Amino acid sequence: MRTDRLQSPRQRKTIDRLARWLTRAHGADPGWDALVLDVLSVGQDLRLQVREVRGGTTSHHPVDVAGRGAPRRLVRALQDDYADLVDGTWLSATLLVTVSERRWARPGVELVLNYADEPRLPAHAPHPVAAEDWRRHLARYRRMDRKIPGWLRQRLAEAGLDVPER
Repeated sequence: MRTDRLQSPRQRKTIDRLARWLTRAHGADPGWDALVLDVLSVGQDLRLQVREVRGGTTSHHPVDVAGRGAPRRLVRALQDDYADLVDGTWLSATLLVTVSERRWARPGVELVLNYADEPRLPAHAPHPVAAEDWRRHLARYRRMDRKIPGWLRQRLAEAGLDVPER
């Protein structure tokens, strides 16, 4: 996992837009300490979950990503913006929006990207990610061979699928 490695103003703009969507759509009731957007984006499979931290409790909320709404567009744009020919792009991401000392006008925003570890499924996920979606992801976002995680190679092999060649 790594904290966002900003390379362009466009990435920062997309992160800020996603944070604004998160706080508007899920932070309506004042008093939260943090809003966390968990993103799993692999192939055609996109799953989002919001964790609201309020005091000592955390509640989970699934996000409907059907259609072409703001979160779907922003997540896909962010994934495209981080793609390169060495690492491909991230498999999952966590966007943290925090309010320290009740500074509601300027919340803290941090993006943590996962390029290699097997992503955890959101609490409400009805099924695991299909091997075909893992393959689609690798076909679209090519990586150097040494950057393809062993667990992902194994998942494709178990499904009888090959790793897309670069």
